[in-house]
Amino acid sequence: MKKNISQRHILSFLIRFNLALKLTILLLLLTVCSIHAKTYSQNIKLTYSLKDITIVTVLEKIEKDTKFKFLFNNEEINVDRIISFKVENEEVAKVLDKLFLNSNITYKFKNKQIILKQSKDELVETKGQQITIKGTVKDPNGMPIPGANVLVKGTTLGTTTDIDGNYVLVVPESAKIIVFSYLGLKSTEVAIAEKTTINVTLQSDAATLDEIVVIGYGTVKKSDLTGSVASADVKELNKTQNTSIAQAIQGRMAGVTVSKSSGAPGATPTVRVRGFGTVNNADPLYIVDGIPINDISSINMEDAKSIEVLKDASATAIYGSRGANGVVLITTKSGLKGKTIISYTAYAGVQNRIDNLKVMNAEQWATLFNEGLANDGRPLNADLINPASLPSYNWKDLVYRSANIQSHQLSASGGSDKSTFYVSFGYIDQEGVVMNSSYNRTNFRVNNTYQILPKIKLGHNIQYAKAKTRSVAEFGNSTSRVAFLGYLNDPVSPIYNPDGTFGISKYNSIVANPLAFATFVNTPSIRESFLGDVSLDVDIIEGLKFKSNLGLQINNTKVDNFVPAYFVSSIINSALSTYTLNRSENRVYVMSNTLNYNVTLAKKHNFSALLGQEIQELDFNNVNTTRNDIPPSVINPTLSSGSISSATNSGDISESRLLSFFGRFNYNYDDRYLLTGTFRKDGSSRFGSNNRWANFPSLALAWNIHKENFYNVDAINQLKFRLGWGKTGNQDIPNSAIYNTLNIGTNYPFGLTESTTIGVTALTPGNSNLKWETTVTKNIGLDLAFLNNSITFTADYFIKNTTDMLMPTPILSSSGYRNSPFTNAGDIQNDGFEFTANYKKVINDFSFNIGGNIAIIQNKVLKLATEGTVFQSGSAQGGIANVTRTEAGHPLASFYGLEMIGVFQNQDEINSNPNLVGTKPGDVKYKDQNNDGVINDSDRTYIGSPLPNFTYGINLNIDYKQFDFSAFFQGSEGNKIFNASDYDLMGDLSTNLNVDYLGRWTGEGTSNSIPRASFASQANNSRTSSRFVQDGSYLRLKNIQLGYSLPMNILNKIALDQLRFYVSAQNLLTFTKYNGLDPEVGVDNSQNNPLDIGIDRGRYPSVRTISLGLNLTF
Repeated sequence: MKKNISQRHILSFLIRFNLALKLTILLLLLTVCSIHAKTYSQNIKLTYSLKDITIVTVLEKIEKDTKFKFLFNNEEINVDRIISFKVENEEVAKVLDKLFLNSNITYKFKNKQIILKQSKDELVETKGQQITIKGTVKDPNGMPIPGANVLVKGTTLGTTTDIDGNYVLVVPESAKIIVFSYLGLKSTEVAIAEKTTINVTLQSDAATLDEIVVIGYGTVKKSDLTGSVASADVKELNKTQNTSIAQAIQGRMAGVTVSKSSGAPGATPTVRVRGFGTVNNADPLYIVDGIPINDISSINMEDAKSIEVLKDASATAIYGSRGANGVVLITTKSGLKGKTIISYTAYAGVQNRIDNLKVMNAEQWATLFNEGLANDGRPLNADLINPASLPSYNWKDLVYRSANIQSHQLSASGGSDKSTFYVSFGYIDQEGVVMNSSYNRTNFRVNNTYQILPKIKLGHNIQYAKAKTRSVAEFGNSTSRVAFLGYLNDPVSPIYNPDGTFGISKYNSIVANPLAFATFVNTPSIRESFLGDVSLDVDIIEGLKFKSNLGLQINNTKVDNFVPAYFVSSIINSALSTYTLNRSENRVYVMSNTLNYNVTLAKKHNFSALLGQEIQELDFNNVNTTRNDIPPSVINPTLSSGSISSATNSGDISESRLLSFFGRFNYNYDDRYLLTGTFRKDGSSRFGSNNRWANFPSLALAWNIHKENFYNVDAINQLKFRLGWGKTGNQDIPNSAIYNTLNIGTNYPFGLTESTTIGVTALTPGNSNLKWETTVTKNIGLDLAFLNNSITFTADYFIKNTTDMLMPTPILSSSGYRNSPFTNAGDIQNDGFEFTANYKKVINDFSFNIGGNIAIIQNKVLKLATEGTVFQSGSAQGGIANVTRTEAGHPLASFYGLEMIGVFQNQDEINSNPNLVGTKPGDVKYKDQNNDGVINDSDRTYIGSPLPNFTYGINLNIDYKQFDFSAFFQGSEGNKIFNASDYDLMGDLSTNLNVDYLGRWTGEGTSNSIPRASFASQANNSRTSSRFVQDGSYLRLKNIQLGYSLPMNILNKIALDQLRFYVSAQNLLTFTKYNGLDPEVGVDNSQNNPLDIGIDRGRYPSVRTISLGLNLTF
């Protein structure tokens, strides 16, 4: 238990926090109450962006927003025609002009009434002979456009295209011109001239064809972006069979690195944006529907509408102290006005482990075992004299199985002018390929909006998720990892004893039976997650909007685990039965208020400004308890069933607050020159009063060169230059870091009798002078588009410097403190290039899209606490220690050890070169780095980095008629892996061995890379050295899918909008030189150290999945 010595400063901050909260609520009430009715006249300006709606719906919206009433004859005016319609800041008359463009409808204002009539002068005679016209409407890339408007000019006679872009229109013989239109594309008029087939390609409308991108506290057109923002294609992400969004984005965006150090069901991957920016937790900030949360593992991927990653500081600075490691923005789906749409997606598949590791059979292993004895001058093992006669026991596959996975997702969405709704239910069930491991999650989401007044909209977005996980032991070194133990057990020892009980190895006393381990050492847990927010949007006056958001995330985790008494061997046993009960709760409260103002002056000067305030509170508490010796007669054990005298318990409570004020200013001149400036001021309770507040500014510029009058390069239709600078921060330290803390509950011998008494000891010294860790990023970017956007290309170069890095700094053990204090003691730099390209082409019924991204990032530690300071971490079996070293002048967590330069071939070579005591021919030869004639720790050097030279992704999509095909490759190049499992598999003759060890040294000239078989020389041959460092580069076919969609003529008969079937494969192929289980080795979360990178101790392998699925919409 921890206790703060002083809390005087924090109390004053909390008092100001409560005052700010009250003022915020008061501001909200005053803003809402100040809304008043506007004067309704023809000068009212309206803004709409509507797609695939009827004319009558537009008229109803105008009535609602202006209180005008429309009068018309239904038989004269066709108001059921479906259109797409967009106006921005236009008066009512101009809105109507655009609405009835190319038709024969006229209008007249009369007080608060608008009378619609059909113009008889332009009326096309609809009686008499008629003709049928058909055709296809496509976009500039040749893709069919569903929902395009097809209208006889001067009339209300028209139709819309189907899902394949086809239309059929019956027109009177007197019709002359057909108008084709679609939102975001230029309208096209075509003379009929006795044609019965008219195919049209609509061209881009630069003023409206612009993807909307989510940024901090708002959205922006992609063409108006000034910072570095990457977007993931959610449709493509949903083709993967991943249980988490974080894993699904792997390889999808340049500069976003995702690694998964465990293939266990529900395992959380590590996400890094533009490298490792700190020695502490470098996870990005996750924002879901405007709410900052700590974990996105409970977010259902099918609910995601868009995923953006803010990479440079000009984009992330709006989040201030939390944006230093990048920001991941997730927007979930919402309902749209129109008919109710019901969607169901499902897949079921079979998983098998990816196994690149081959171990020996009984004959091979027994031969090497006795060879090692012979090389050491020891007598051979009599049981292994005839290796060919020995039975082989398949320990390797003992705990593995083919495992099932299934997913079912159901959603309904729709709405009216008054409200919209989106409701979804999700269920995913994943068996682990290792026995007694599994993951099961249920999701439920409701996202509704309500137009309670013409200018006031209320919304709520609520998610509940419940995940059940059963996990096997996956910690420590290879001998305590269930998924790897089968590779270590020798193939000669029986798996079961003659009486049917679990067998153990006859030749190694520390390698356990993996099936016994999986049976008795597994942990069930249940995690319930609630994420909800309530929002209020108010249109105060024209161009000025107010938004208030109140969010809450609650994560509750509980463990109830009963383990009976058991005995398998000296290393797998429990003399007493045990009941473990753990509870933890993590809460995040957020309240934000923003004012957003947009105005256009003189048609070319576009201004927008944002002012905001936010309060965030984080609360955490947990309790861990155990009791032993539950009587066997208890049928349903609980904690209270155990012996009170055996009870143990521990727990922790922590709280922190963050108060923020922020603003953003955007200026756009004629879509050519763009400027964005942001500023945020954060105050955190984690720092002392002298350093509590910090400022985080940013500035970005962009130039759309292709908009200039002098620009006349037709082949390049977009040429944009971006430049950005910004400052962000990090406050990721313990809440008690500024205080001296004590450990209460320490047993202490007291008095003459030295009786045990509960005492208090110093735990961690505080540092009241701690200040914010800050990151300054500079970014230069280029956006290009060729051949009418069929080819797009983006390039960025960045430099990211982190200073005043927050880290625990070692102190003398004589200080009396158990832990080191936090200080600002380090600088790190990441710099690199990012490239993204895409090409799409349509040839009749065939279309394809190919794209890729690559990120080349260099990491370097510039400074640590003092001159010569190093951080060492990473241990493994057999005494391997301090595998990684973090030191100024080198990449973070680089591998450090002796450099192997070969194998001694004869005694003369040993006599003429520095060597370790006891070295014999066939043993490892290490380099004498300092040329002192001795091999020792002074000869250790840097032997590789776990950080890649570059990472990349390649995607391919092909469509032919009703068939679709997609493939996605992801890879990493240049990263090294310290294969600690090779300590056993490439030298410890008492465990099984990698088949590569068959290429060992057996005499002069036989091998210069793999040492001889020997028990005596293993200590020398298995020093922490480059011998265990391997190339971890790989290219993996992450996903491949083939689908078929039923054609519209069949769907219409069965009343469906879509029905698609597909077959999919996940992790189908891996190309790598690495000889371990899996080359995808990242941060080992079981070590509780962010610098434990790229060390393979034998992991839960990734899985290969083959599945069948369907997508259904009606």
